Amino acid sequence: MISFGVEGLSFVLNDPGVPDGEQFVWRVTKEDEETGYSTITWHTRDRNGRPVYEIILDSGEQKQAKYVVNKCDLRLVWSHIVRITEDGRSEVTIEVKDKHQYLTFDLGKKCKDKKIDNHPDGYNGMVLAFCLRGFPFGRQKEVKIRLTPPFKPKTPFWVWKMWKSYARFLGEERVTVPAGTFDCYKLEVAASGGLIKRFSSEYYFWYTKEPPHRFVKYQDKDGKSVTELMEMKSMGTE
Repeated sequence: MISFGVEGLSFVLNDPGVPDGEQFVWRVTKEDEETGYSTITWHTRDRNGRPVYEIILDSGEQKQAKYVVNKCDLRLVWSHIVRITEDGRSEVTIEVKDKHQYLTFDLGKKCKDKKIDNHPDGYNGMVLAFCLRGFPFGRQKEVKIRLTPPFKPKTPFWVWKMWKSYARFLGEERVTVPAGTFDCYKLEVAASGGLIKRFSSEYYFWYTKEPPHRFVKYQDKDGKSVTELMEMKSMGTE
């Protein structure tokens, strides 16, 4: 059930080989209305002696974020997110150490930091669209993961834990987005059980068949929330 990574080690997801400097613009639409744009830039870095991807997300004043994930398995190592909404400014840092995830935040009021257990197959919902580029396309139909839902200021803290989930290959589709038409692999992601079903259902992701499997489109079950590739500003440097 687990695909193989480097040096005989087995990983749920694998390094898709993203070139340094790869950059995209995404458009977010909710209920047929554009709600914003984001620029995403990938960099290859070294962190404490191990290779990582540093992913920078710029959504203007609405959201700024930096995510660091392992290259070998695309699991989150560290992240820092700043959001500005009608409720004010929130700042969240997540650091993964050994068997735990540590959440430190500033929501403009007194809050306690939080710690949850981690899992060897654990992934964070905030970077799931990036991580699924490493799905074992052509080798497996489904992988089991533990998923932490994306953290938002109003998310109940009891929700912020690892839930049993899956990513399932649904087939191939030709997808047209503002950036063009692409031959893609389609994935479905959902919780496999538990109370998280009260908060989410199936989600769909499309990635180019051509490596490094660039993220083309996201859509929720009802098609009300859609993220699409708007522009490839730079393909990076090989």
